[in-house]
Amino acid sequence: MKKEFGWYFKASEAEIDSVWKEGLLTVDANVLLDLYRYHENTRNALINSLKQFGGRLWLSNQAAEEFFRNRSKVIVSSEKTFKQAKDEVEKLKGNFESTISQLKGNRIIPAEVADSLIESIKPAIDSALDKISVSKSSYPQYLQEDPILSQLVEMFDDSVGEEFTEDELSKLNEEAELRKKNKIPPGYMDEDKDGDRPYGDFFLWRQILLKSKDKGAPIIFVTSERKEDWWEKISGKTIGPRSELLKEADEFTDKRILIYQTDRFLEFSSRYSGSELDSNAVDEIRAVDLLRSDIDHAVEIVEQKVLDGTEFHQEGVLTINLRRPVKNLTGSGYFDPYLSDTPTMTVALASAPEGLGKYKLRAGTGTNYDFNLHVISGEFDQLLPIGQYTLKYKAKCRNPNYTTVQKLANDVGAPTERLLEQLNMAGIEVSDEFDEISSLQKMQLLDYLRDKYGHDK
Repeated sequence: MKKEFGWYFKASEAEIDSVWKEGLLTVDANVLLDLYRYHENTRNALINSLKQFGGRLWLSNQAAEEFFRNRSKVIVSSEKTFKQAKDEVEKLKGNFESTISQLKGNRIIPAEVADSLIESIKPAIDSALDKISVSKSSYPQYLQEDPILSQLVEMFDDSVGEEFTEDELSKLNEEAELRKKNKIPPGYMDEDKDGDRPYGDFFLWRQILLKSKDKGAPIIFVTSERKEDWWEKISGKTIGPRSELLKEADEFTDKRILIYQTDRFLEFSSRYSGSELDSNAVDEIRAVDLLRSDIDHAVEIVEQKVLDGTEFHQEGVLTINLRRPVKNLTGSGYFDPYLSDTPTMTVALASAPEGLGKYKLRAGTGTNYDFNLHVISGEFDQLLPIGQYTLKYKAKCRNPNYTTVQKLANDVGAPTERLLEQLNMAGIEVSDEFDEISSLQKMQLLDYLRDKYGHDK
């Protein structure tokens, strides 16, 4: 029985030792992206564990592609956490000052009650704000200079797999769709992703199996993924990798595959290397994983529609389903086509569930290919209600073939109001100084002025 169903039985200590000594090590894109989310000590602990495999490191093309696709977004998102933290503490400070004001206005309550609170709490709030500022100032500017990327390039130099050919992709897309419909792991829980991205986990998995088969070597695969299309869960407890994955790996490669979540990999790596385990690093990895899992569970992207798209200007609608009440929600979208530069963005709420109280909207991006829209509760003790949120967004970046009415007025030395009037008289509809006009429209205006004033002279 064990011969026919070897994949079902837990690997022996001897088998595990053999895989760690001889197997290839590969990681998911999220393991590499999380390096930007960790503190320095945790990041170094994980990188050192990966480096121990030396020439046995290998990165699938799918993981590499997803890493580079999402790297800038993760960096910008990590930098934004400083502002979010400062905003939360500032909000706490405002509520505290309001409470103190009310206490001082209550003549029945002794004045020393408010004074005592000010003496004990205000310094703590001010200290927190100072520490956030110090942390922000010391945080590396990874988009300008990135030592993490440099280390990864060195670690995986000449060790990145090939991408699928067009013919291979055509067949794999059909297989991926069939697997998704039949809920065959991995990846069937990614159906809310756009384009071919719902198939990303399957492509990654297939590339890993092909590498194992080609090299005749077992594989250690490390991922931060925690969804049930990777892990067997019973009553909320993770038992281990999905048995379907282990069976497929055994049949496809005839080799063992060991799948670890990042925290467990770090624990095993410490044991096999004989180094002391950094328990703080393990705790931080788990905290980051749980936070991401919590956010992913709460927010579901229902649909994105690009209503008007050029490389300089885009408008669209992002529909988000909130599955449980949260303080704020974030929905991610994409630009199609990619914009020519990082744009400025605006967002408006088109519809929301009943019961939504005060709220704030934010839109942000640090790239020319994707963005985040945020709905934030405007009340300190109020959560956003569950249900569907529809957000309208606009993104705009400078078009070298366009200029604003205001800039043109400055260039020609004409009053803005007069130029607006002349543009409209020339058949060019503009409403204010910030409206853009193209080179062709400038020629249209010039022809109008020559025709009108040239004959008058």
